[in-house]
Amino acid sequence: MTELISTGVFRALFKADAEFAVIDPRETPAFAGGHLLAASNLPLSRLETLIGLAVPHRDTLCVVCDNGAGEAQSAAELLGTLGYTQLVILHGGIAAWEETGGNVFSGTSVPGKAFGEFIEKFCATPTMSAAELHHRQQRNEATLLIDSRTAEEHESYCIPGAVLCPGAELIYRVLPIINANTEIVVHCGGRTRSIIGAQTLIDAGCNNVHALENGTMAWQFEGLELEHGDRECLAEPDSKSLILIRAIADQLAERWHIDRVDSIAAREQRSRYLIDVRGREEFEAGHIPGSMHVPGGHLLQNADRYLVVRNSMVVLIDSDWVRAVTTAVWLRRMGWRRVYVFTIDTGSSQLQTGPGSSVEILEDRDLDPNDHADHDALMRKNRAYLEWEIALVDQLPGEPAAPYMNI
Repeated sequence: MTELISTGVFRALFKADAEFAVIDPRETPAFAGGHLLAASNLPLSRLETLIGLAVPHRDTLCVVCDNGAGEAQSAAELLGTLGYTQLVILHGGIAAWEETGGNVFSGTSVPGKAFGEFIEKFCATPTMSAAELHHRQQRNEATLLIDSRTAEEHESYCIPGAVLCPGAELIYRVLPIINANTEIVVHCGGRTRSIIGAQTLIDAGCNNVHALENGTMAWQFEGLELEHGDRECLAEPDSKSLILIRAIADQLAERWHIDRVDSIAAREQRSRYLIDVRGREEFEAGHIPGSMHVPGGHLLQNADRYLVVRNSMVVLIDSDWVRAVTTAVWLRRMGWRRVYVFTIDTGSSQLQTGPGSSVEILEDRDLDPNDHADHDALMRKNRAYLEWEIALVDQLPGEPAAPYMNI
């Protein structure tokens, strides 16, 4: 049998600097029904496929937990056969965590979404209602409407008039085309990337910026139609503009203590995630072997999915410094201590082409009304989802997995 760890010893891990991963191996519906905030969902049915990218060093302490049905023991046994040597099971599982005062969270991508709610509350990020945005459009008032999700999500559906600019690229693509009077509204499917996107631009010195309150869901609540198949994206900056926005990125990097690395070692003693935040076409044209392509905004919302090992190194890669710094700042604000930026030489002969290693990107496809025959049921589902997400921030106090710092 695998060694057990008490809830007290488990809590103490969050106060130290040693690496560890918290793995919940239940299938996703069970995980979404209630889990530890610190846990990453690596379902037993896919654990062998996922674990290599999720926990790159086999001597990392892995704390496995379940809700008493035995998945933790099965997962520990499988991990042992795969060569993982530091395996413990949370004694009593989720029930013991609750009994000792810990919160249990429903849903998925909870750390990232709770962080978005925290930022809106702490920073008082300005919002605009869908009704007000629609009125502005009817009055032909000039508004730069930005969809901060991934290209795939934007093409699937967006608010009419929106142009694509994924969250990590907002400083990179927006600053060169606006002036002091430009009205900017940032939207996503729900809340998180709207909030983080708007606050990104505000922190970079932009005025008149709003997050669209409740995103495309709110647009649907107003009985308004979404747009499908749009591929319009904000252009990349020219060389002159890039000099100016790099200076802004430099200021952000200095404020949030983001360091540059000049080379990528073949292996580090500490666990390390190499994450390329450029566009997919750029990534496939040439990337560092072993790196993953994850858009920066998507990474922030799903940090528990991609950054499984706590106290690990995160190296964010791009070709211009700006996009990686934008993402790095938010990871620092989420509490990640070791976040670095590497600027890739796109002309290097040592780069790898093609899709590379990747974790599938989860998208909010099920929010598309075209996927639901019962529109009213979808609206009820979306309202319940928003109530759940907004309430997350009140569950955070005292949770060791939410070390928001120096906001």
